[in-house]
Amino acid sequence: MGGFLARFSRFGPVIGALLGCIPQCGFSVVAAALYVKKVISTGTLLAVFLSTSDEAIPVLLSMPSRAGMVGMLILIKIVVAIIAGMAVDLVLNSRKSPEPLKDISAQGICEDAIAGHSGCCDHEVDNKRSKIKSLLLHPLLHTLKIFVFLLVLSVILNFILGRIGQERIGKLLLSGNLLQPVLASIIGLIPNCFASVVLAQFFTEGIISFSSLVAGLCAGAGLGMLVLAKENKSLKDTSSIIGLLVGVSLLVGLVIRIVVRV
Repeated sequence: MGGFLARFSRFGPVIGALLGCIPQCGFSVVAAALYVKKVISTGTLLAVFLSTSDEAIPVLLSMPSRAGMVGMLILIKIVVAIIAGMAVDLVLNSRKSPEPLKDISAQGICEDAIAGHSGCCDHEVDNKRSKIKSLLLHPLLHTLKIFVFLLVLSVILNFILGRIGQERIGKLLLSGNLLQPVLASIIGLIPNCFASVVLAQFFTEGIISFSSLVAGLCAGAGLGMLVLAKENKSLKDTSSIIGLLVGVSLLVGLVIRIVVRV
């Protein structure tokens, strides 16, 4: 995926939006990891995050009365993701397509690693060290650390959200019309599939509007947000991406609410 996106960096947001719309958060995790490694641009990462729907699509498809809205929802998210991603890359001039990344391959990555660069866990890699340890053991340990990190945070989030309860969240969302997309986008930021499932259920039950559903699901990047927060060493950069994600999500939700009134 990294090599593919690097070769077509100009159309990275388009490819990212199409991949991100697949109903699972795996692509957002991969995109966050690739962004930290400077393989993809800010716009591409934003496009993946905006188009990610996590578990909401299967939930909506299971409800015959609301299944017809799925196509419109996916189309809106893809269009918004492409426009926002391309605009961000244009404004920030953040297309990352340096010469070394034009031909990304397993062999090239191995050669770079052995050439004396820091490894994935900031360990030094050179020709004198064991290739098995440098290229197999360290990446496996790195993956295990991320898995444990995500598992622990998911358990904590599930506990907190379980204590709050869906009824309280539902009452909060019913507090106001224009405020609803704002609250939905905040819920969407929760890096857990609970958020997308709850938003989809609230929509099927008529608790929130379609515009609020769009705002919430656009803001929801799934576990990719956790990976970005953990792996990105620049807090300012991570904060700016979150700000862009929330800003675009709110704008889209409010526009749909005011213009289309759904």
